Amino acid sequence: MNGMDKLEARFENARKVLLNELSSGEALSMEFLGEDSLFVRFNGGKVRQAGQVDRSIVSFRLFLEGKSMTASFNVSGNADDDSALAARILSRTREDAALLPEDPYRQAPKSGLESSQCFEGSLPDFDSVIEDVLSPTAGSDVVGIHAQGPVVRGAATSAGARHWFSAETFVTDWSMWLPNGKAVKSCYAGRTWDQAEHEGRLASAATRLEPLARQERKLEPREYRAYISPDALNEVMTFFSWHGLSERSIREGTSAYVAFREGRQSLSSAFSLVQDFSLGVEPRFNESGDVAPERLVLVDKGKLVSTLVSERSATEYGIPSNQATDWESLRSPSIGPGQLREAEALAALGSGVYVSNFHYLNWSDVESARITGMTRFACFWVENGKITAPIKDMRFDDSIYSLLGSHLEALTQERSLVTETASYGLRALGGALLPGILVSGLTFTL
Repeated sequence: MNGMDKLEARFENARKVLLNELSSGEALSMEFLGEDSLFVRFNGGKVRQAGQVDRSIVSFRLFLEGKSMTASFNVSGNADDDSALAARILSRTREDAALLPEDPYRQAPKSGLESSQCFEGSLPDFDSVIEDVLSPTAGSDVVGIHAQGPVVRGAATSAGARHWFSAETFVTDWSMWLPNGKAVKSCYAGRTWDQAEHEGRLASAATRLEPLARQERKLEPREYRAYISPDALNEVMTFFSWHGLSERSIREGTSAYVAFREGRQSLSSAFSLVQDFSLGVEPRFNESGDVAPERLVLVDKGKLVSTLVSERSATEYGIPSNQATDWESLRSPSIGPGQLREAEALAALGSGVYVSNFHYLNWSDVESARITGMTRFACFWVENGKITAPIKDMRFDDSIYSLLGSHLEALTQERSLVTETASYGLRALGGALLPGILVSGLTFTL
């Protein structure tokens, strides 16, 4: 049994046990998350850690008498043990849920839809993966992690819904370092491994080390013209979920986009944002078994068109749901392309800052949609369209209404699919299709 079949068998076992154990008047929705991954951590061309991760998690919500409660447990792969554990956790949850107050807006699942998507990959051979990944790094200080194997998601409900999504993927996430502490970061991810592509990315990074070896330039805190790469823009996408485009957050006044909703703020007419599951990086179904539209326009030419609405919010506010997650978070985002050719980005920038990566981002003022963060890795000062020096890491603080609104000059024609690389607990699914953006001003504070 291959990895994907093994994980689906665990999902099916948990689904049958939980649904068969329900009592009269009860309902249930369940979510299954799993992976069977090979991983290799490396630096200096040497393996520092290697191993196999085989993990599965079941999370479910039990509905009874107007009340609901969630619980979760790890799946071992032993069907008998997992069945006994599922039954025990469900019984305990039933007892605890009886003590809760009723929730008039939490509805039992109704959808009985079914779906199945399986994306098989072409990954490096198990016996040669270390050689394939590391041999091209010889002579360079490359630090990173390679992981590969199936990653799966499943959902099922007592109403009859059953959804399955599986993909065999790889991710090689790495940075190439100089003795001065400067580095170029890159990531190669997908379902079909191409050795020439991997080696080409490493060679390209090596050529970008030369400017990083130059004397570092310290910038004075103020506003600068800036080109923000797709990788850096990807870090900003978090802020459309966190205090973001959630209908509940806007109604409760905790969203950064209340002014956007009320028409007191807008984004650039060049900016459009779509939740687009045709990217194929994560499933359309959510933890409750609801299936979202394949394409949902959120922002069109700078105007707010839709928010993210879960079934609970739909019930509470009397509006249609678009099958968002319980957290009403943005999934599979896609920003529309612009007219600027990527090869001409530095010339269009003229003199200013080239930002390759951001990190440590946070809200600095939610009400005005201001975010703060640091530049990271290969960020440069550009003079008359030419890279002249790396910059000292700087903190920026600016409003999304400026970055994607009044200060947005252009977006690139080319867009990059920036895949999710997180592996906290489990390898993550997801990604974003993003252009680079040119802004007339990015405010650095220190």
